[in-house]
Amino acid sequence: MPSSLPPLKALKVFEAAVRTRSLTLAAHELFITHSAVSQQIKSLEEYFEQPLFLRQSRGVEPTEAALSFYAEVKASLDRIALAAEQLALAGKSRVVRLIAAPSVAMRWLIPRLSQFQIDNPRIEVRVTTTMSEYFEDVKDPFDVIIWRSPLERSGYECMRFLDDVSVPLASPHFLETHPIRVPRDFVEVPLIHLSSRSAAWSQWLSKAGVAVRRKMPGTVYEHSFLSLQAAATDQGVGMGTLALVDDDLAAGRLVRLFPEIVLHGEGYHMLCRSGAETNPALKTFITWLKQMGQASSFDPQRTWPADFPGEY
Repeated sequence: MPSSLPPLKALKVFEAAVRTRSLTLAAHELFITHSAVSQQIKSLEEYFEQPLFLRQSRGVEPTEAALSFYAEVKASLDRIALAAEQLALAGKSRVVRLIAAPSVAMRWLIPRLSQFQIDNPRIEVRVTTTMSEYFEDVKDPFDVIIWRSPLERSGYECMRFLDDVSVPLASPHFLETHPIRVPRDFVEVPLIHLSSRSAAWSQWLSKAGVAVRRKMPGTVYEHSFLSLQAAATDQGVGMGTLALVDDDLAAGRLVRLFPEIVLHGEGYHMLCRSGAETNPALKTFITWLKQMGQASSFDPQRTWPADFPGEY
């Protein structure tokens, strides 16, 4: 052999021919003639001094040796393509476009995003919020969408990354004036409802063994961030997601009641554009989201300084 490295142009043609099992399709994909494909394959066969394909009436079939060689060639070409993309993006800002509901954006994502930007200054995360409760209303373009249930859309992949665990929450001042010692006491105090989860209080009280009317009275809010703000400002007891109130619990603005009784939702999911493995910026951001979700995972043993159920 004249060299340990075969003709690189021929390798790309070889990869396409093996993958498509057709010299015609390979030519069409590479925007060259059928004759040019044949010439490149012939040059490789002469280089290796052996046939690489068996010609058949409906295409070509690679030999066993050619298939083994193909696996290495494809992996190498993929690595070169990824390295080339990374080099092309070097020194440039890379953009990740994300859409989420206002509550999870305000109370979970944005407080954590500053550290991500410090660690990844060349990646720009553009956060957009949607007020719609219907995923069908969310239009492209986006790379990641965070939703409170599993999602499906062509060209995207869905994964669960954050626990959705709801608990009763109230401010310390509210509990001073409205003592709550057992779950049944909730029936006698102002309750805060979320319109998208109108049955949450009935479900929680039922789980606590308290029989209630079908519809519980109280103030209704359209969005979680509004209901949580109402609870933090002494307007009643809300049913909130633990992942969204870490800071409030740690600072004592809200108190979690009866921690042994919780409601489990389907979890927060992220719908990600397919092909993240070949997009370094998107891959980095998705990995970070998973890590943050794991750090916020539900721990039934975890308590906060103001977490004294039944003492008010």
